[in-house]
Amino acid sequence: MRATILVVDDDPGVRDALHLILDDNYEVVDAADVEEARTALAERKIDLILLDLVLVGGDGFELLECRKEEHKTVPVVVLSGLNNAWVATTAARLGAADYVTKPFEEEELLEVVRETLRAHALPQAEARPSSRRATSVLLVGLGLGAYASLAVLLREHCPLALAQTVVDALSSSTVSVSLLLVDLGSLGLPASMALPRLRGRFPEAELLAVAPGAASASGLEAPARVTDFLAAIHRHRAKAEAATRVYSPRVESVLDHLGTSFADASVRRIARAVGGAPDYLSACFREETGLPLKAYMTELRIEAAKWLLLEAGEKLETVAARVGLHDASHLSRLFMRYAGARPGAYRKRSRLPS
Repeated sequence: MRATILVVDDDPGVRDALHLILDDNYEVVDAADVEEARTALAERKIDLILLDLVLVGGDGFELLECRKEEHKTVPVVVLSGLNNAWVATTAARLGAADYVTKPFEEEELLEVVRETLRAHALPQAEARPSSRRATSVLLVGLGLGAYASLAVLLREHCPLALAQTVVDALSSSTVSVSLLLVDLGSLGLPASMALPRLRGRFPEAELLAVAPGAASASGLEAPARVTDFLAAIHRHRAKAEAATRVYSPRVESVLDHLGTSFADASVRRIARAVGGAPDYLSACFREETGLPLKAYMTELRIEAAKWLLLEAGEKLETVAARVGLHDASHLSRLFMRYAGARPGAYRKRSRLPS
């Protein structure tokens, strides 16, 4: 049986063009506005919606946000001439499976339609989460320092993973993700290309994008700091779990500094950068985080080294240099103390099938 596609666009020329592209392989139903789209959804089974966002007498966001519960399983591909971070982020947050900008190439659109229908044809029960999900965070495009900082600060609360590119995220072995934090600036991709594909890969996850002008419930203003990411994760956790600790401005400034400059950091350098006497700064840090500042810096280096060993496949000498250690021997000694194994053994052990 051929899939039925609902085209929602107020431009007759666009609807005619989509008929020419799609009619050979799909049943195509037209709607010129939101009300006609709702009528079509109520009257017949729809397998996919192609949705324009700018419509006469309404907009596509209204349809995305206010669909009846039984229609929320129907995948939506946005077709729009609007191409900016806020629009793409909002569409993805409201459930769009993909986002194609006008004008589009025929083959590109057909490929998106095929892939979206194929993805949503998989048994839904496999992807359905329990009503109360544990927090699991995938960071996409964030710096190594920010990742290491969050890994240390949150290791008793939730697992984190880092993907440096969209391709890495899409091929990630991480199965259950409850929060996606995506730094669009570092990825070098338009939001309309990156976010819907991530949404399609992790349909149940909350998505927060970091981009200029994106400060809102669905985004963070760029450039974002470690404490911005930490606050966003705390807000996400608070929806289902107990909130975690809040830090003073002085300690926040230390966390943010180390998130970008951990490799060459020392207590004295941090004190010069953020202000305050080294001993007093260390005492404040330990009181609020429960960790000595020097130990925290070492743990940042170890977390960064773990990622470089496992995900980037770097040589030991290169890893040591990148995380600010003297040499491979220094790295090996710290690894034994904090990870319980030499770096090489840790890499082999972590790659064994579970």
